[in-house]
Formats: sequence, C-alpha cells, structure tokens
Amino acid sequence: MNDPLPHPTVNERLIVDLLQELYRRFGLDYRNYSPTFLSRRITAYAKKSNLYSIEDLVQNLLENEKNLDVFIESFSLPTTRMFRDAELFQLIRDTVIPLLDKKHLSKVWSAGCSTGEEAYSLAIVLKEELPDRKVLTFATDLSERSLHTAKKGIYQLRRMRAYTSGYQAGGGRAEFSNYYTADHENAMMNAELKTNIVFAQHNLVTDSTFNEFDLILCRNVLIYFNRSLQEHVLNLLLESLRPGGILILGDKESIRSMSPRKDLLDIDRAYRIYQKTE
Repeated sequence: MNDPLPHPTVNERLIVDLLQELYRRFGLDYRNYSPTFLSRRITAYAKKSNLYSIEDLVQNLLENEKNLDVFIESFSLPTTRMFRDAELFQLIRDTVIPLLDKKHLSKVWSAGCSTGEEAYSLAIVLKEELPDRKVLTFATDLSERSLHTAKKGIYQLRRMRAYTSGYQAGGGRAEFSNYYTADHENAMMNAELKTNIVFAQHNLVTDSTFNEFDLILCRNVLIYFNRSLQEHVLNLLLESLRPGGILILGDKESIRSMSPRKDLLDIDRAYRIYQKTE
C-alpha cells in the first residue's frame, strides 16, 4: 500500500503535479487558486474517499465521472444567505442605485452566485427601489449543482426568519413574506422575481466577458485565488463593467495587495465598492 496522502503544503510538488494533470486530462484549471484553499479541499476529498496517493486520486477521478463531479463540487463552498451583510444592501439602496445610469434597461451581474440567495435579494431591492425600470440580473456560478438550486428558488422555511431580519435591516420597504409562498417545510420565491433573473454557468477563471453591466457583485470569490488570478478576474470584471458602473467586492475581499488601479474610484472602502471611471 502507498504511504498515506501527505498534506499538500508539505510537498508542494505533489499538488502542482495533480493540478497539472487535472488541467491536461480534464481541462480543469485550478493552478492559480490559493495554495491554502487547495490544500484543504484536496486533503478533505482524499480522506473522505480513502485515497492514499496523488496517483490514486487521479485514477479515482479518471475511472468514474461521478467522482470527478464530486471533486469539482468540493471546490464550491456555498456560504451565501439572503441579504447577507444587511448594511451592504442598505448601501446599495442609498448610495449605489442613485449612481446607476438612468436608462430603461439596466443589467446587473451576480458573479459566483452560489445557490441564488444573493440574486433574489438583489432582485427584491431593485424592484423596490426602481419599480418603473426593468432591471435584468445575470447570476452565474461554476457549480451546476448550486445553479440547479438557484433556478428552483426553493429554500428551507426555517431560514426565512433570519432572511426576514436581514431584509428589514437592509432597508426593506414591504413585508418580506410578499416575495415567497410557503408550505410546511419550504419557501418558494415568486415567479415574478425569477423573470428578471438569468441563471447560467460561467467560469471566472477561463471564460470571457459576455455583456456590459451597470452593477457587478463578486463577493467571497477572489479570496480563493492567488494574486495573479485575482488580477485576471478583476480585469474581467472591469471589462464587463460599463464606464460609470459599480463594482462591489464586499468586506471580505481586497484589491489593496494588487497593482494600483487608476480606473476605479472608491465609493465605500469598508465594503470595497468602486465606480469605474469614464
């Protein structure tokens, strides 16, 4: 039997070889993800699957497509909730929306939308603050499983109390229960909200821009990348943002460690809100 799989940070060559093999055989490019994040996820998958070497791990992924799907999903960490960081949604209402271009159709991108809670939260805020304007939200994620949940828009009813508190703290103007119907266990988001959201798979690492947006939210994503990939993704986001558009990275992200950006104007430093200069 092979020796137990070492923690990847102990032998960096092993993790480099594994990532290169995944890229060569499957076209999966995780080579510029944070080493700490990779170490944790690969080690967790190996232990859960009782694998004892990098060779065993690669063979495990090769011999069964379902194993590869599970491995890919292990890199997705859905930690979202509706109106997460309520103060940010108040800022969107009070500061960000007044800066949006006053045209009929506005486009918003929720990048790394996970299971959709942020996209529905945005749709509610935009409906309340811009009742006479059509705003289309594109919500994207790498994980097909997360997107499947997002498209259904069905969440556990027991979570609605916390979501209601977040909605109210974030400046909600109505009864949060107006936006969903419920049975004994689940809450179903209203169809009217869904008509203004387009859920689609998109890989920030390998895919290109697909539209020009007035507002982009990309929270809890860049922290999983190394500096080079952070720069790449930030450039993609800025390329996707119209002049005068708003980028929100949230308080967990930072671009301070990157090269200075003359094309971004600080709107709110705490929540990393920026406006693309003309």
